[in-house]
Amino acid sequence: GDALVVNNKAAAVMLMLGSRAKGCEVIVSRGELVEIGGAFRVPDSMEQSGCMLHEVGTTNRTHLSDYERAINPESTGALLKVHTSNYRIDGFTKEVSIEELVEIGQRHGMPVIYDLGSGALLPLSRFGIYEEPCITDCVRSGADIVCFSGDKLLGGAQAGIILGSK
Repeated sequence: GDALVVNNKAAAVMLMLGSRAKGCEVIVSRGELVEIGGAFRVPDSMEQSGCMLHEVGTTNRTHLSDYERAINPESTGALLKVHTSNYRIDGFTKEVSIEELVEIGQRHGMPVIYDLGSGALLPLSRFGIYEEPCITDCVRSGADIVCFSGDKLLGGAQAGIILGSK
């Protein structure tokens, strides 16, 4: 649909949230409230973009029903998924996939925003590298807006890349 390149991914997240959910609640899994480089924290970015954080689930387990129960047609502005690229929790865990979140968003008329971290241009598992979400798969998932760090992905100047429906 469309693309926008900005100075970094933190700016991309703030633009996405501010343009789609300013003044509204944004629902995100508690286990996805990460801090990225430069001490940018998801809750702080949400506040600075004029959104209200509505966290669901627990640190290690979030279910579809957590999102379903949290949606309020009067106050919810978006559903947010954040890829936890800088850490992993193993063991007794559960997370809602982007495809499942898109289904919920479509059913309730809520935009779904996906922060990929750095993402990958192609699947890396065949090279024995930890699997990062593939950008094309994430766009195909039906998320309304997807963002990622262009500098980490492409090895160039710092950049945040936003892709989404026009």
